[in-house]
Amino acid sequence: MCIKVSKQLSISSWNVNGLFKRISGNRVCKLDDDNICQIMTADIVGLSETHIPTNEILNYDGYKCFVNCRSSDSNKVRGGLATFFKKEILSGVKLMDKTMDDIMWFKLDKTFFSFDRNVFLCFLYIPPSNSSYTLRTNFDKQIFEKLEADIAKYSISGDVILMGDLNAHINCKELDFITNEVDDSLDNFLPTNYVADSVCKFRNTQVHQKTNNYGKLILDLCTESQLRILNGRTLGDSKGKITFYNHNGVSIDDYCLCSSEFLPNIVNFSVGQFEPTISDHCPISITIHSQLVNKPCDNYVKPTLRRVKWTTKREEIFKSNMLKVNFGTINSDVDNLTQKIEANNTCNSNVTQSVNDTVSSISSILYNAAFLSNTNKTPGKTREVNEEKIKKPYYDNECESKYRSLKRV
Repeated sequence: MCIKVSKQLSISSWNVNGLFKRISGNRVCKLDDDNICQIMTADIVGLSETHIPTNEILNYDGYKCFVNCRSSDSNKVRGGLATFFKKEILSGVKLMDKTMDDIMWFKLDKTFFSFDRNVFLCFLYIPPSNSSYTLRTNFDKQIFEKLEADIAKYSISGDVILMGDLNAHINCKELDFITNEVDDSLDNFLPTNYVADSVCKFRNTQVHQKTNNYGKLILDLCTESQLRILNGRTLGDSKGKITFYNHNGVSIDDYCLCSSEFLPNIVNFSVGQFEPTISDHCPISITIHSQLVNKPCDNYVKPTLRRVKWTTKREEIFKSNMLKVNFGTINSDVDNLTQKIEANNTCNSNVTQSVNDTVSSISSILYNAAFLSNTNKTPGKTREVNEEKIKKPYYDNECESKYRSLKRV
């Protein structure tokens, strides 16, 4: 039989500005840097601008890596993508396309992840419009044409998610949807009694940005394909945090876009901490509602649940056991957890693990308090040793004799 396990799928994207760096003359991989661990716990991690050659092999414990290295005529390698998938979800993932530099498409199987439709996940890097590579190859025109065609193709059979450094600047007053949409999904994807929408109709940005040419193309792509920008309007990033820092200033260059129909599946979107030793970009992450399907297990046996008949005596024992519990540690864990969530303004994988650990601790306390005095009891119904069966007044010895005779027939 197949077992479904409720899980939130985490996906991260980061322009690492070169996956290797020189320290004292030695070539060191940034995957070994402690500061990169903040995203290398996600189920799916897409790294851009890896600057690695085609013969480079990347390994990270517990993950399988897919690469798309930019072809180069010189010794200087630029661009490039590396996407890591946790091994336990590999059977639900398929590489669809990496025919063009700096863009990769994957399919997340709807059956494996319990989505309504297949999800087509795209990691990409769009180099600046004034870069020598773009000017020499007209790459910006090529990649936007491919994006438009790919989104149209994949949207027929599934939902679309785009993540990466788009080098796009988009003013928050610019709309990514058509204003006269009567049944706009941002208004109607949640029930009428839902109070806190996961996605707001209008976006915010922490810094004022003037929409550049790439930004206009992204907005056109959104309105034509019914995609929505998650930055600045989603739980975890209601302010539209900065994603890029350099000597010229700050901006929002890294984005996540998804199909409007997929918005109910989005738990949150967040911008990670700026780590200057890794990159001048911040990582971005999304969390998605999902149910992972474990491999079939023919020998699976449903565990026998321990059942105990609840009595007044056991109730008193339970209360007594609960009074012996030291709740100071639990209270401290909950306080620390609250501070961690408020500080990050997101439920990243580390916070999620802390939540799970705290809930597990509380559950163990309740379970032990209930069963501590019943360690000798066996599964199933139990009867008190001194408990006597009370007979009805009309049930005399003659009735008992007739009953036993009838049972022998």
